[in-house]
Amino acid sequence: MYACSAANGKTKSLKDFDKFPAVSVQTETKLLDAGLPTPELMLIYKDSLLLVRNNLNKNPHHVRVFDIAQKKTVTNILPVSRKNGGALSFMSFNITDSLVWVFDVAKNGFIVANIDSVVTGDKGVEAYSEYRLKPQIFYYDAFLLNRNEALVSGNYDSDEKLLYVNLLDSTRNKALLSYQRDSAIGSSRLNKMSYESFMLMKPDKKKLVLACRYADQFELLDLDNGNHKKIRGPVGFSPELDPFENNAGVTVATPGQNTRYGFLKGHVTEKYVYLLFSGYDVKSPHRFYGNRIFVYDWNGNPIKEISLKNDIVDFSATSDNTMLYTLNALNKTISSSELKW
Repeated sequence: MYACSAANGKTKSLKDFDKFPAVSVQTETKLLDAGLPTPELMLIYKDSLLLVRNNLNKNPHHVRVFDIAQKKTVTNILPVSRKNGGALSFMSFNITDSLVWVFDVAKNGFIVANIDSVVTGDKGVEAYSEYRLKPQIFYYDAFLLNRNEALVSGNYDSDEKLLYVNLLDSTRNKALLSYQRDSAIGSSRLNKMSYESFMLMKPDKKKLVLACRYADQFELLDLDNGNHKKIRGPVGFSPELDPFENNAGVTVATPGQNTRYGFLKGHVTEKYVYLLFSGYDVKSPHRFYGNRIFVYDWNGNPIKEISLKNDIVDFSATSDNTMLYTLNALNKTISSSELKW
């Protein structure tokens, strides 16, 4: 691992490779209209349902469910509510086994339901369970392993870069990665925030990806043996965020005029890691969108770059890596294309 600085972006090397072994251009076909004003996130379930989250929601539910084969809306799930079982505000949204969940930053916990039950049956808050974390600590990202266990990351006031959390017994919590042991970050809050990353879990729950928001970099952690490595390239840049003093007098990191956006979203299968790449700088109106998907295997080896004709906000791939579904937030459509290897 090479040391790097969030302040000036200077490193011994910013790339582990220069180009992907293969590049393909996808020809997308419109599948259906999302019918949502601000579609933002998309998940696939059993290769047959697409779950689309609407941002800035004014609807009674956060997520709309679509049937791929029938090309139509099935139902809406995850009710908007302050009541127990309702969700308020979240970035983390996923499906673990048969559980659909969000990590609600307002409630500081997980809102969880059996996906088959809420898709076909009860849609109210009573169908959902809450698992709150104590004490009240901000985490940038979280991933639910099951109803008893979770992983959380992004506690910038501690040395815990990645923490295993037992939802039933907090005495069993365990730090899996340390900020101090990362030569690019150390104890600096500015660097911790500059290397903000979102989590992706291999379906067998044996490996984890931490994909960086402001750098062409992601990390791989083997949860069985603890092996850990960073992968950089092919674009090659480190975070360049500016220090800013918030209302509490704490120095935090904020995007500045030299900031570039790295990975926006990601999805995984048992075989591959798919990462939607931005590369746009903070001044670009396209900074929150991408038209390139980088594909790696679970050892971090580059496999393929998928080039799209339009900017998208999110995507999903089928478990057998044969179909790609993309979400275009500008025209509010979901498109499909065949993946060829």
